[in-house]
Amino acid sequence: MKKFLQRYSYTMVKLFLNQFGIALFGIALAFSCDKAGNQKLLLATSIFSVLFYLFLQYAVMWEIGAKDGISAAAQKTGRKLWRGLLIALGGNILNVIFAFMALPGAFDAKNPIGSAGKFLALMFEGMYQGILAMPIGEARLHDFVWVYFVIIAPSLIVCSVAYILGSFDLHATNILIPKNADVKNNGRPE
Repeated sequence: MKKFLQRYSYTMVKLFLNQFGIALFGIALAFSCDKAGNQKLLLATSIFSVLFYLFLQYAVMWEIGAKDGISAAAQKTGRKLWRGLLIALGGNILNVIFAFMALPGAFDAKNPIGSAGKFLALMFEGMYQGILAMPIGEARLHDFVWVYFVIIAPSLIVCSVAYILGSFDLHATNILIPKNADVKNNGRPE
């Protein structure tokens, strides 16, 4: 475990910092759209923020998967494809903590720990604010505690898939493939 943390702690921090930056971006867009009173634009900008966030997570994890895939091929060892999920869990550890902090709010709406958990989750996952502000009957999505667990799942899934694709040098998009004819095969000259 210590070796794993030494090797991937920088990646976990990078995943979290990407999330924090996009959260600030999402919060700024949500406040602007809310002030304008445009709910459709609020939802659209929130969806854009989430997709941009997931793309950044994909790019980071694909690169790590590619490096590990090259290492596994060179050493003729098995690929540990579960690493992507563990790295993603490490990068999302604060989100998981905030979701569990929000749990007491499901039983007692005035519970200060539950309120703090919801607030912190909304701040650190600000890209989801526009989506969570959408009404469902009399309530809004952010009123339901289970939502704070669900919004962690897209990052975990994207990071896991990106790691596996990177490990096998497969691309879900051509955006990350170099266009230079001299540079192919993960940046190695031919």
